[in-house]
Amino acid sequence: MSRSTALPEGYELVRLLGAGGFGEVHLARQVSLGRLVAVKRIHSYALADDESLARFRREARTLAGMSHPTVVRVYDFQHRGGDATLIMEYVDGQSLLERLEAGPLPITMALTVLRDVADALGAAADGGIAHRDVKPGNVFVLPSGHAKLGDFGLARIVSDPSVFRTVDGRETGTPAYFPPELSQGTAEPSPTSDAYSFAVMAFEVLTGRQPFTGQGPIAIIAAHWSAETPDPRDLVPGFPDAAARALMAGLSKAPGARLLPTELVDRLSRVPMEAWPKAVARQGPPAVGHCTPAPATIRVSDVPVTPPQPAVAPARKRGRVLLFLGAAVLVAGTALAGWRLLAGPDSTPLSVQRVTVRSEPASGIGQCPSATYEFTATLFTNGRKGFIEMQWTQPDGATVGRQRVAVRAGERHVTARLHFLVQGTRPLHGRAVLKVLAPAGAPSAGHDVTYVCAGSAAS
Repeated sequence: MSRSTALPEGYELVRLLGAGGFGEVHLARQVSLGRLVAVKRIHSYALADDESLARFRREARTLAGMSHPTVVRVYDFQHRGGDATLIMEYVDGQSLLERLEAGPLPITMALTVLRDVADALGAAADGGIAHRDVKPGNVFVLPSGHAKLGDFGLARIVSDPSVFRTVDGRETGTPAYFPPELSQGTAEPSPTSDAYSFAVMAFEVLTGRQPFTGQGPIAIIAAHWSAETPDPRDLVPGFPDAAARALMAGLSKAPGARLLPTELVDRLSRVPMEAWPKAVARQGPPAVGHCTPAPATIRVSDVPVTPPQPAVAPARKRGRVLLFLGAAVLVAGTALAGWRLLAGPDSTPLSVQRVTVRSEPASGIGQCPSATYEFTATLFTNGRKGFIEMQWTQPDGATVGRQRVAVRAGERHVTARLHFLVQGTRPLHGRAVLKVLAPAGAPSAGHDVTYVCAGSAAS
């Protein structure tokens, strides 16, 4: 086992869950208790000095003291070989980000998820903690439809303002959900700034798009500063008046005028179920047939292209903008001037910034006499025009013919699917992988598969 996958004593590796620029997360089994846990390692270069490590340890201890059903628990903190390691509760479910990629949630489920996240933020606020990175990727939806809020990796203890700043005084965060007062440097992270990020997420969950978009992080941040909040009633026909007013109040640019998460959800929940439009309900994915295996299928998101405007961000069918893999964006006070220079058209080529692969069944485990798998890959682009060339490798090692798809300007994701059928009594352990052949430098991603029969052993 390499250093990158070495686990603390008493834990055995199950599989890698994810990795980014600052560390990785593994699924592991705590041997003494037989329970699954998530082991998150933060590399030493992300904790470059003693103050950073002390801050991280202080946050871990504070989070470990939180006990709330809607918060992902922290069990332990260890510091070995320069790296810091958190032992956390493993949540067996999808991120809200992944769930939204399948389409809008049914309104009852949407309100349940938002209520759980609001309760989690309330518990964090009671403990003096600002989450600082509220977004769908940090919300985990359980099979029951309830949710947990996790990844307090950017959390800061509110009672200690000195921990809010980087060495040069700049802030960190995710642009699409970043409160305007933080990027402008006029306030410190707090439950009120978390409330803004929560309102952005609620807007996205209920309308299918983010309220503020733009061509690049600086344009998005500037839109949070100056663009008028779009009215949900203009985006979703029949959207309830009371719900629209509540969302817009939650997105107030004045922190003191915002609804807190529980207040926002209370208002949304008071809207009668019959008042919500059918358009809000999730549309199920099209039925697919079985094959052994079938060629991969590709779908490019249908996103209208609108030239950037200086005040109001362009509208898109689904305004999902994924900018970085685990990295934070650093925001300087001169962002608005930079946005004016960068918002216009440029010659930046198409790039694939991130690739995810999920499986149905999600565990990747099947049993004889036969098992059918459906793999769905999502390729997130920078929204530029160009071509993507890709190729699937099946779990049995065979490759599927290369496929090429044109991407129009403004289209932010491409979906590719692979169907695979296994039959018989011979066990199989493999990995379905989508490799991006062009543009060059794009990442690849895959999903593990295990097919067994009772009493059989892997070959």
